[in-house]
Amino acid sequence: MGEGSTAKPPLHLLTDPEFSRPMRGSVQLEDTQFVSRLELARYLDQTLEELPERPDKLMNDIHLWSWMSLFYFDQVCPFNDKGKRKPGRDYRHIPEPGYPHGHRHLVMGAYLVYTVYGWGEELSKLPLHTALSVESHFHHEIATRQSFITNRGIMEALHILYYNDLENKPKRGPIMNKNAPGSLYRFVNVIQQLDVTYDLYSMSGPEIVSLLPGEFNHWKAS
Repeated sequence: MGEGSTAKPPLHLLTDPEFSRPMRGSVQLEDTQFVSRLELARYLDQTLEELPERPDKLMNDIHLWSWMSLFYFDQVCPFNDKGKRKPGRDYRHIPEPGYPHGHRHLVMGAYLVYTVYGWGEELSKLPLHTALSVESHFHHEIATRQSFITNRGIMEALHILYYNDLENKPKRGPIMNKNAPGSLYRFVNVIQQLDVTYDLYSMSGPEIVSLLPGEFNHWKAS
C-alpha cells in the first residue's frame, strides 16, 4: 500500500497458499495490541522460542518478517488522524537483511535488539520505547552502528545517561538538538573517538561513562 492509502491490509494473503507457506515448528501468534516495540519484542522472544531455528537464523528469513509485518500491519502502519496510512520506505515492512537497512524493519528490528543481540528487558527499554509504527532516534542511531549495538558497555552507558529508571521512560532532551552538549548525537561522536584509543568491548557501562567529557555531566547526574 502506498503513501496516503485508506485501504485495509490484504490479510487474506497470510493464508493464501500462493503467497504463504507453512514453517517448521508450531507457533500460534496472537493478534495482540502492543503498547510499545519493547512489548512486541518480549512477546516474540517468548513465542518464537518454540521454533526449531535459532534466532540468528530467523533474522535472515525475509518471508517470515514480511508475513509478520502484514499480520500486525494496523499497528506498524496505522491510520493517521486524516484516515490515511503512511507506510514509509519498503524496508520498514519488507526486510533487507544486514546493514544498513536490516534493523529498520519495524518488527524484526525489535526482535534483533531484544533477542538476537541479547539485550533483553533492561537494555532494550531505551531503543524500543516507542509505538510499533515508530523507530526511535535511539534505536536508529545505535542499531545502525554494529560496533554500538553489539557492545554491552555502550548499551549500558546509553541506559545510564538517557533512561529514567524511576519514571520508566527516556529522559527529556538528548535528541532535541543534535549539537547540544551531551546529546545522543554527541555521544555517538565521542564514543567513536574513544574507540580509537580504548578497548570499549572490555569495559562496563559505568567505566565508559567515566571516560566521557564534562558536557555529559548533566545526564550522569539527572
